[in-house]
Amino acid sequence: MQRNIWFHADDYGVTAQQSERIIDCFRNGALNSISVLPNTPALKDSLKILDDADPAGNQIRRVLHLNFVEGRPLAGAENVPLLVDEEGCFDKSFIWFFRWNYKKRKGAGQELIRQLKLEIAAQLRAVTTENDYRITAVDSHQHYHMIPMIFDSLMEVLSDKEFKGLGIQYIRIPVDPVAPLWKDMHTLLGVPAINWVKWCILKINAARNKKILQDKGIKSPLFFGIFYTCEMKKDVVETLLPAYEAYAEGKNEELELMFHPGNLTAEYELLDARRKELAAFYMSDNRFYEAECLKQLKWER
Repeated sequence: MQRNIWFHADDYGVTAQQSERIIDCFRNGALNSISVLPNTPALKDSLKILDDADPAGNQIRRVLHLNFVEGRPLAGAENVPLLVDEEGCFDKSFIWFFRWNYKKRKGAGQELIRQLKLEIAAQLRAVTTENDYRITAVDSHQHYHMIPMIFDSLMEVLSDKEFKGLGIQYIRIPVDPVAPLWKDMHTLLGVPAINWVKWCILKINAARNKKILQDKGIKSPLFFGIFYTCEMKKDVVETLLPAYEAYAEGKNEELELMFHPGNLTAEYELLDARRKELAAFYMSDNRFYEAECLKQLKWER
């Protein structure tokens, strides 16, 4: 599959209905790439929806969306107790892992890495041997894989004999270049402050991780999505896409745009209904606007 631009949807597969809404952005829009959450009850049903829309598997890039954020671990809570709360659900924040990364990796640190690898392997199996999503790429929910201890654990698992034949072609480095933003002062000034903070944190290990990927022959397309996370609306994308396209072309790189078009309609659909901040994330009106943007792009390209 050769593409210059990936119009990508994160968080595929929370429910079958949400998966249908995301796939509608392929049928009636520019969508050509999705990230699959592996620890959802709808994983099998969502695969059927995907394969019905793209039976040959060559129209939609399929990406594993590693998840340490919400829901239950696939390795079993009893096997990864450092990753979960007392009810067996993921509860560790990005900052929690980020801080652990810089502690001396002895005792509990080594045990945490062992448990991370167990869970990464279980999530890979969920979208390969257990449900053949034909994945060719990996990224992660809320970008946890950018933390070196998680990134290195992923690299080790992918090099294991069990997964070596998967032929992973892409791993996301979610750090937007700043230069295209300067093409429009309004959009530059419109970046939310919190997204600048996220960008700065993710950038800390971007060069390190990208070098490892380059050494392994794995691509990391130029990225457009952190500065306007959950704000990839028509006016933003219309304004910035030409500048990002030109920048990617100048670097001779592919381009990935990150959208979140798959909204949920009720709290009971959440993987962890206790997490009110995730309810706001999944039920935001912005997901509808991002879906509409993807559909509009079909007619403009």
